[in-house]
Amino acid sequence: MSVSGWRRREDLEGGKQIRVWLDEEEDVELYVENLTYRDEGYAVYQYDVDADEWTTVAETDSKADAVERAIEWAESD
Repeated sequence: MSVSGWRRREDLEGGKQIRVWLDEEEDVELYVENLTYRDEGYAVYQYDVDADEWTTVAETDSKADAVERAIEWAESD
């Protein structure tokens, strides 16, 4: 699944991330993370590389909903 202006990146943390995208300028990363290992659902985070800041975009119990919300956020930006 592609998001316009973004490209998929491999998960470098060993499986917690379901999807990771980099924007074309590579200064923003978008993560969908599986938090079920700590009895939570799924979260979507945006990471600003230059500022070294994380922002929570969404939290949900559904993996499909988390991916959908990440895509909606990326396409609205």
